[in-house]
Amino acid sequence: MKRRSLFTMVGLAVLSFATVAHAIDRDFTVHNHIGNAISELHITPSSTTTWGADLLGTSVLADDGSVLIHYTPSMYRGQCVFDIKVVDQAGAHVVSGINLCRVTDVTFTRDSDGDVAYSAH
Repeated sequence: MKRRSLFTMVGLAVLSFATVAHAIDRDFTVHNHIGNAISELHITPSSTTTWGADLLGTSVLADDGSVLIHYTPSMYRGQCVFDIKVVDQAGAHVVSGINLCRVTDVTFTRDSDGDVAYSAH
């Protein structure tokens, strides 16, 4: 009986660690279909007013290109809703309120008026 309880406790502990690891996963892929290279990509929790560092660094995200964005587990602990800013030759474009706890892909495009639009899923 004690052996069965020990196995049950170990199993529950493993499941809880897996749940915590998944809960802090904020990785997502950015897809660029705006017609220009994206030279900068910044994110910040929607609850703050300052932008984080350029996540592309010295790289650019070519038109029709994609990049996987990784976060360290402690970077934005407990945050799910973020704003994303991309910069191209036309200027800065901001999208707000993206739930990165649920979203794994963010695609930037242009709408019929030529403005930057996005879809998130």
